[in-house]
Amino acid sequence: MLPRTLTSTLVLAAIGIAQDSRLHGAEHARRGLPNDPAAFAPYHADSDHPANRLFRLTWLRRLQPAEVAAPAFGTAMEWTSGWVHRKRVGTATDTHWFGGDGRLLPLEFLDASETKELRALLTALRDSKFDSPTLQVLLQHDLLRIAERVHDVGRDGDLLPELLATVRALALPAHELDRLPDPLATATTAEPKLAAALPKALGGTDTQLREVLRKSTRLFDAGKSLLWSRVFLAHPNGEPALAALLPAARPDQKEGPEVPIGMRAVLVQGIVALDRDGKPRSTPLVFDVRTQRLANRDGLSADNATFTHDGIDFGIWQLQREGVRRGESGALFRRIEADDHDLFRDYGTAKHTTYRGQCALCHRVTDTPEPHLGGFPVLRPHALATFATTGAERFRLAEEQVQKLLDKFATPAPASR
Repeated sequence: MLPRTLTSTLVLAAIGIAQDSRLHGAEHARRGLPNDPAAFAPYHADSDHPANRLFRLTWLRRLQPAEVAAPAFGTAMEWTSGWVHRKRVGTATDTHWFGGDGRLLPLEFLDASETKELRALLTALRDSKFDSPTLQVLLQHDLLRIAERVHDVGRDGDLLPELLATVRALALPAHELDRLPDPLATATTAEPKLAAALPKALGGTDTQLREVLRKSTRLFDAGKSLLWSRVFLAHPNGEPALAALLPAARPDQKEGPEVPIGMRAVLVQGIVALDRDGKPRSTPLVFDVRTQRLANRDGLSADNATFTHDGIDFGIWQLQREGVRRGESGALFRRIEADDHDLFRDYGTAKHTTYRGQCALCHRVTDTPEPHLGGFPVLRPHALATFATTGAERFRLAEEQVQKLLDKFATPAPASR
C-alpha cells in the first residue's frame, strides 16, 4: 500500500488537464509558455468578444525579460550548490510570449495603439452581459490587476479612471459574491480521493491539516495580488506535535524547529472582488492551489527525484478561465510541472525561469542557513504562526489590504520608472 501522502500526491496529479494546445508542450525548450496567444478565448466562445481581446492584449505579452534564471538557460543543469541563484541579464534573443492563466500579469506598459484599443474595449465591456457570475468576477479581477500594475509602474496613469469605471460596471451585489461556486469544491465533490488530500475547510476530508495564521511576505499581500491566501499544515504525528512546533510553544527559541520528514502544507488563494458598494469582499472563488511535503533529507542531487532535487515535493494547480467558461470539471485547473516556464516578478524584476527554480528560492533544504526548517519558512519564529480560530481571519485581512490599494488609487501614481 502506498503511503497516504504519496497517494494524495498521485490523486492530485489526476486533476491536471490534458496537454494544453495553447502552450508549448513538455518536449519544448520553453515548455508551459504560450505558443498560440490567439487561441486564448477565456470569456466567450466568440474569439473577438471584447473580454477575450482585452485578456489577450494585457495577460498575454511578447517581451524581453529583464533576467533569465536557472534552469531556463536552455542548457543541461548541474544540480549542485548555488544553482538556484544562477541568472543572467535578458537579451533580445530571450523575447518570448508570456502570460495566460498564471498568477502573474506580464504587462509592462502599453504603446499608443494598444492604449487606444484598451480604451475601446473598456467602453464596450461596461455594457457587456455575462451569463456566468464567476466569469464576471474573474474579468473584474483581471481589470483590477491591470489597474494595480498601471498605478505601480506610474505609466498610462490616465487609464486608471477608465479601468476603475469598468471594474464598477462589472461589480456584483455582495450576496451574489458570497454564493459564487468554488471550482475547487466542485472538484472535491466529484472526486472523493481528491477530497481526502485537502482539509475540511476546503471541501476536503483530511482531519490532520490545520490552518495557521502568519505574518506573511508581500507575495501574499492582497493589495498586490487581489487574492486572499490561507495556509494549512499537518505534522506526521498529529496536531499536538504540530502545536509543539509553533512559536507559542517555543518562546525562547530564536531559530525555527526541526521539521520532520512527512511534514505537509497546503496553500490556497482565492479572489477578492469589489461589490456594488465598492467594498472589497473575499469570495469563495479559488484561483491557485499548492501542496508541499518534505519527502527526504538526502541532499541536493539529480538522483533526488523531488521537485527541488533536495527533498521537497510540490504540487501546483492554477484555475483555467476557459475551463470555467466551458463548464468542464476536468479542465478547471491546470497542473503545473516543475520544469514548466513562466515569468515571475516576485521581487520587482520580470524574470524568466521555471517553477522549480522560482519555488526553490524560498523552499529548499540545502544551501540555506535554515536547513532545519525543511523548506517551511512559515515556521520561522518571526512569522508568528498560530492556529486560526474562525477560518475567516485571512479573508478579512485580504479585504483590508485591498481597501488600502483602493485608497492608493485615489492618490497620484509614483513617478514613471
